[in-house]
Amino acid sequence: MTDSLQESEKKRRIKPIFIIVIAFLLIPIMTIIMLYFTSENLRYTMNDYLSLLPSNIGSYFKGMPTKEEKENLKQQIAKHYISLEEDRLVDKLLIVKGEDKDLYDELLLLLNRENPMKMRSVREHLRKAQLTPNLLQRILDDIDEEKTEKVNELARYYTSLKITDAIGEIERTYRSGELDREEIVSILENISVDQSARFLLYLDPALTEAIRYQLRETARRNIEKKIQETQNKEKELEALASIYEKKSLEEQVFDLGNDNKFRAQDLAVIFKNMKIETGGRILASVEEQAFATELYDQINTLEVLNKRETNLPVHLAEAVEIHKNYQTKVGELVEIYQRMSVEELTNVVEEMMRSNRIYSRHSVGDEEIVFTEEQLVVDVLNHLKPNKVAQLLEKLETERSIDLSQKFVVNAFR
Repeated sequence: MTDSLQESEKKRRIKPIFIIVIAFLLIPIMTIIMLYFTSENLRYTMNDYLSLLPSNIGSYFKGMPTKEEKENLKQQIAKHYISLEEDRLVDKLLIVKGEDKDLYDELLLLLNRENPMKMRSVREHLRKAQLTPNLLQRILDDIDEEKTEKVNELARYYTSLKITDAIGEIERTYRSGELDREEIVSILENISVDQSARFLLYLDPALTEAIRYQLRETARRNIEKKIQETQNKEKELEALASIYEKKSLEEQVFDLGNDNKFRAQDLAVIFKNMKIETGGRILASVEEQAFATELYDQINTLEVLNKRETNLPVHLAEAVEIHKNYQTKVGELVEIYQRMSVEELTNVVEEMMRSNRIYSRHSVGDEEIVFTEEQLVVDVLNHLKPNKVAQLLEKLETERSIDLSQKFVVNAFR
């Protein structure tokens, strides 16, 4: 009985000592564990030591990434994220922040080093996303973003089209209800002033009037100024058309037979305000077919935009063919007349000048292209050798010779 009591007393005394020892051991162990998970530098150092342990324990710690490896992984993530569209990048970062705030902060620093300009906008989006007070406000913000994106897409689309196609598409989508006036205003304010001015200049007048005063004041003033400049330029080109009507063919071809002096769209205005006969004669002397094709296309565009289609390109092409055929005939007669004796040539010229019958007549659009025998003689003689022409003028009657000489001078300015 006594032995049993002594044994029990002994155990009772040992138990507190055992508890103290266990506590003494557990406190540093728990402290180390806490430091392991809270101190990144200590964790990497301990991993290095623990990787030296034998068996699976050492292998486990050897397989854990080092500090350098984790930094490299973060760099790779940052490089990938910075290449994303802003909205996708914001979504990714918000997800990361929800799971690991420290990683989120580190990624922001790395991303900022990659592209500070882009991250300025991203940070603003992140700030707005975190400040959004409620779901309804977030939905409204999303709606605004969708509207903005729609306007930007439409602006890119319309400016990629030919002006005639863009005008037609805007009017069609407006009539069908796919596009409203507010959206058209936003599109005009998001493209260049030049493009906005062309759209407003050629859109349906009722639609133009409806949206003109919905534009912001500064944008409206800039666009109206550009429209006025365009209209003034068109008047100047119309006046130039009248001036070029009176110039020599050589001057006409030199200035209007290429795009060195005038842009193709400017030439379209000039040719549209000249006689078909004059335009056809000029283009008949132009060898570059691509130039004529581009000019016809620009004239057609101008007619569609002004909603006054006169088929001028078709008429010009007809006039060109008429003049080319005439030039071919002149060339054939040059060869024939060059072989004639002076006496024979004198008789032919006397007869053709005296009768001056109509050689050919052509109706083109609202105009007539007429070639007389007198004009044919003058054009042929202009291509004969000078000595042959001099001999002819000597043989002709004095009055006829003077008349013909004067027509040579006039013809040089036709």
